[in-house]
This record gives sequence, C-alpha cells and structure tokens, in this order.
Amino acid sequence: MDSFEFNKIAGAVLFAALAAFGLGILSDIIFEGHEAETPGYVIEVAETGGVETGGEEAAEEPIAALLASADTDAGKSVAKKCAACHSFDEGGANKVGPALWNSVNRPVAAVEGFKYSDGLKAFAEGGTVWDYEHLNGFLTAPKKYVSGTSMGFAGLKKPADRANIIAYLRSLADDPAPMPQAAAAEAPAEMAADVPTTEAPAEMAAETPAAETPTAEAPAAAAEAPAPAVEAPAAVAPAAETEMTAPAPAEEAAPVETPAVEAPAAAAAPAEAADSPVLAMIGEMSADDGKKVAKKCAACHAFDEGGKNKVGPPLWGILNRTAGMAEGFKYSNALKAFGENGGSWDYAALDAYLANPKGFVPNTKMSFAGLKKEKDRAAILAYIRTLAAEPVALP
Repeated sequence: MDSFEFNKIAGAVLFAALAAFGLGILSDIIFEGHEAETPGYVIEVAETGGVETGGEEAAEEPIAALLASADTDAGKSVAKKCAACHSFDEGGANKVGPALWNSVNRPVAAVEGFKYSDGLKAFAEGGTVWDYEHLNGFLTAPKKYVSGTSMGFAGLKKPADRANIIAYLRSLADDPAPMPQAAAAEAPAEMAADVPTTEAPAEMAAETPAAETPTAEAPAAAAEAPAPAVEAPAAVAPAAETEMTAPAPAEEAAPVETPAVEAPAAAAAPAEAADSPVLAMIGEMSADDGKKVAKKCAACHAFDEGGKNKVGPPLWGILNRTAGMAEGFKYSNALKAFGENGGSWDYAALDAYLANPKGFVPNTKMSFAGLKKEKDRAAILAYIRTLAAEPVALP
C-alpha cells in the first residue's frame, strides 16, 4: 500500500471519530434533562408496629378473654419447644432456663440457684410478678418487653398460642392461680364458679435465660420457651373452689385460710330460684347451644364420663349431686359447708349460682361474675342435663 492510500484511510477514521464526538456534544445540548422542581407523585410507606387491617392497626383481644377458651393440651404441645431449656415437673432442676413449675404469679427472677440477666433483675424490682399480663407481653416479644434480657426467643406472634401456653403453665401447680376476672366472668357458674385460672409458668419464656446462664444464650426454640418463658410467682395459694370449679389459689406461698362460713340453707337456695323463668325455658333450649357456651369452661373442667379433676371438678353427673362431693377435688370452705348442710346442684340451685356465684354461696372465692342472660343459663343447664347416663327429669 502506498502512502497516498494510507493517508486516505487514516483521514476517514479521524473524520468518523470527530463526527461521532461532535454529534455526542450536540445531542447533550439538545436533549439536556432538567430535574423536576416537584415530583409527579410521592409514595409514602407508613411504619407500623403491628398488623394492619384496612389502614388501622388491628386491636388484639385481651389475654383474660383469650384464656376463657384456651386449650391446656394445645399449650402443652407448644411447650415441647421449651423442653431443651426448661423442666416442667414439680421439683424439676434448673437447666438453660429456670424450672417452670409453679411459675404463674411467681415473683420475677426468684428461682433459687438460677443466674438471671441484669435486665430481668431490673424488671423484678418493686415486687413484679409473672401475672397473666406480664406473661403475655413477655411471650409476645421478650427483648422488647424486658429491655436487656438475654433471652434469644423471638416471641409467639399468635395470641391463641400464647393463651394456650399460659393455660398450660397455670396448670403446673398444686393450686393453680385464679383466672383473670374477665375470663372467669364469662364461664358458666358451676364451671367457673371457683375456677382458679390456668397457670402458665411465666418464667418459662420470661427468662429462658439464654444468655444469662453459663450456657450462653438459650437456643431459640428452647431459650425462648414459647410461652412459658415468663416467670410467675411460685406458690400461689388456692382460692376457694366451687363444686363446679377448681380451687382458686388466693395468695402466694401459703394456702389461704378461708374462715368457715355458714352455707346457704339447702332448702332455701332452690326456693329463691324457684320462680326463675329459666327453669321453664330449659326444655325448649338446645343442648348443642349450651355446649358452645360451655367451651369457655373446657380449660378448667372435664365433661366426659370418668373425666379427671382439672382446675375445676369434672361436670359429668353434676345435676342433683351434693355440693362439694367430687372425689379428690379440694373445695373452698364455703362450698363444703353448703354441701354439708344438704345443698345440692339441682336446676334451681345451678340457675341461681350461675346467675350470681358469690351471691348464692357467700364467701366462695369463685371469681366468675355470673351469666346475666337467662337464655345462656337455660342453654347451659340443658347441656349439663345431658352429662349423665340417665338425664334428670326436667323441672
């Protein structure tokens, strides 16, 4: 190739490069972009701490109400996650987390020989106990509820799971703690009458001292013992119980002495309820409807034939049974006196008791407020009547 041909090729390449460079500058001038003074639209994302429904945070049902229908057996299943870090048996030893027997209403950070975190110790100041509210809050989000705790458990987000765990923890005691007022108020008289609330060893979840123990932080599953993480006061004295309900622990530590009271006269009791329109309604009510209402009592009472005592006595064969007679069940002095004076659970007595437990059996420690709706009482009685091999004749 001679020099002339080479110069033509070099010139063409140089011209193309200059042209491309010039067009780039020209296009920048023509199509220069300008940032808008005001954006066309702004999408705002609101930060929320909870679940939202329709733009508003959904209100959670109080733990007292949830406990009324809590399932102790379901709570025991959830508590299996805590078995690696907690013992549940009476006299059980501390593990990665403190022992959970008798934990409901137990003072926080009070298990002997267990090394608690500074966060739990600070939370315990002032006599804080693992009552139902504290257990529920701690099990929801341990680290948020007790700042500085070493508990590694993330928390139980489902309210039903927390209620079931707490109900199970409540049962881990010789004398289960009394049910919260709101929960007990809904239960049918006989069944709620003297029912002590289910105990959930708060301690369980509360302080599965993941990090507080020499064992480093408790493993997520166990360390955060699902609901049982919170500590509850250890010994709660049983409160008086009704024939239909279980003993309700009244105080911590020592059993409460209930002064012997005069029980309502057996004959007088039914007489007061004799004119109740409820008795006339029983035959018209559906036992199935009554069974639905009785679900509130399932955490504390057995309904099947041969059922065992739970927080309250079994209800099979309760109609026309002498008060205070369920074998092996510890009744309040008031209920014992009522039965010893000839009091029995006939239709009229049950109706009056379900309407106003404390009014019908003075000095009973039953925390149930009573069923105010006559329809509910009639339905419950229609269902209770079926709990027998040979149902009692209608009134």
